[in-house]
Amino acid sequence: MTAHPAKETTSPYKDIRAVTRAFDLLEAAGDLGWAKVGELATYTGIDRGTLYRLIHTLELKGYLVRRAEDGAVSLTERILQLGDGVRHEDVATQMMSRALRELTEQLMWPSDFATPAAGRMVIQASSHKYSPVSVHRRLVGKTRPILRSALGLAYLSSLGRGELERTLEVVRRIGTLDARDVAILAGIDRHLEDVHMRGYAFSVGLVEENISAIALPVRLGRKPIGAVNIAFFRSAMSPADAASTCLKPLRECIARAEAAMQTQTQTRF
Repeated sequence: MTAHPAKETTSPYKDIRAVTRAFDLLEAAGDLGWAKVGELATYTGIDRGTLYRLIHTLELKGYLVRRAEDGAVSLTERILQLGDGVRHEDVATQMMSRALRELTEQLMWPSDFATPAAGRMVIQASSHKYSPVSVHRRLVGKTRPILRSALGLAYLSSLGRGELERTLEVVRRIGTLDARDVAILAGIDRHLEDVHMRGYAFSVGLVEENISAIALPVRLGRKPIGAVNIAFFRSAMSPADAASTCLKPLRECIARAEAAMQTQTQTRF
């Protein structure tokens, strides 16, 4: 979260610390997306006990929502009354869920749609349960490293310079980098240039040694919101082979979903 310099004032009134912390929490939720209490505590410097009380209050007021599966919290649509921090993951997830199922029925290989949250990519929708070659069935809510996964690199490659720098600052501040991440971060411009030249991002053996993936970014209007991958066995084909056969259907799938998302959000908002 970007620190805001204190404004000079001659007001005789003292600031109300609870209100200040509540807005710090809302700003952090806007920066991080779905985030757990520990991540919010690290990001804001607010102790967990205070955060639980703030979250409870803001949840009652309708500005935060808590995910039952893992306790992570995020902004709700009601925050539109205060600013532009609301995300459209619900609409995107609905559209992408249908699109990924159709893509998997066409290609057989499973796909995931992920969005950035707390310095990682969080899987919001997945078609693994529809794929005859997938051994995974419950991936929603699972995370992937933003700097090393095909999903993360595809998303980062879609950002403008300013947004990229802000996103990387979140990654640095959240404190989850390991030695491999640090090495990639030092040469991130080169890695993203490779993605641009190649036309897609890929990863090899990231989560499981025998699995590779290729990925492309997803946008809502002009705003990058996440990425979609296609996962496949390394023994079946290389990333280049996968791109030659799967990249066109993947692009078409994303284009249809983006158009549907745009129509839906214009209707709702």
